[in-house]
Amino acid sequence: MPATIREVALAAGVSRTAVSKVLHGKGESVRVSPAKAQAIREVAEKLNYKPNALARSLLTGRTHTVGLLFEHLSNISGGPLYYVHLFDGVASALFNNEYRLTILPKLDHENVLDTLGDGQLEGIVWCKLTRDDDAIQMIHDSPIPIVAMNAMAPEEPSEAVFISCDNDGGMDLAVEHLWDLGHRKFLFAYEREERATPDCMARVEGFQKALAKRTNSKYEGRVVEWDWLGTDFEPWWNSSPEETAIICWTERFAGVMLQQAKKLGINVPEQLSVIGFDSTQYCETTSPRLTAVRQPIFDMARCAGKTLLAMIQGINPPCHSLVFPCSLDVRDSTAKPLKVEHLQ
Repeated sequence: MPATIREVALAAGVSRTAVSKVLHGKGESVRVSPAKAQAIREVAEKLNYKPNALARSLLTGRTHTVGLLFEHLSNISGGPLYYVHLFDGVASALFNNEYRLTILPKLDHENVLDTLGDGQLEGIVWCKLTRDDDAIQMIHDSPIPIVAMNAMAPEEPSEAVFISCDNDGGMDLAVEHLWDLGHRKFLFAYEREERATPDCMARVEGFQKALAKRTNSKYEGRVVEWDWLGTDFEPWWNSSPEETAIICWTERFAGVMLQQAKKLGINVPEQLSVIGFDSTQYCETTSPRLTAVRQPIFDMARCAGKTLLAMIQGINPPCHSLVFPCSLDVRDSTAKPLKVEHLQ
């Protein structure tokens, strides 16, 4: 069994404070000669002394642990790679600074502050923080720093830092691409479970703005909530819809649309164009390859991790709202429509 700091002190013939000074750098008032310090290190190595991380955290109030919180955490491996890039980005900032990462797949909404203030976490990266008064008040009352990813900053000042992509710009790129191909009737689709998700709602708004801009506010497209597996696609298609293109709020749901279309024998993109959002390597594996808006997920997540570490160290962030630009990766799931619908 590893020795305790007391056993090292007894074997070296010194006080525990001297051992703590040499092995942990604690106790500025304690003086230890170089020879005695070397003897303490040799005894500690011989006795297989290991620092007790829990005890040290109780003494210092530091756990070197950061939480990564989700509201709706789905499959991580296989298929869409959003979560993989997000984990990599946050971890690249934390692990290099000897911080651990704890994944919180859900939150007890009845005891939010108890969860954040139980002493286990020094800070939290909150993915998809909802936009409401309760969330803003919770941030204000939180005993630990918060970085909110995929959420726009509120109008009023906030202690948290908000990191998001330019959803308006991304939706404008998607609509512009389809518009230039000749599409004039558009559908925006997301899962019912995501109706309160901030980046989903931001993309709905961006979609509507992009179409209103091109039609002098006469047309803002059609927005639908479908189930997680996209089974609503079939009755929509059987209704002979006027829409010739679907924009989905994620690459996952766009992939679901491709699967539903294939099941019904619909040719994408000849009969229907489909666009997703995220544009990870997953989009290269779909059939056809998926055209998608690319958001820099890894860079956003790495920025979130680095920003949170700075806040933990007491460094006030220079900016409380960071917005990353998007781009568009055109692949094989979009083409000119077979028919062109003219706006009335």
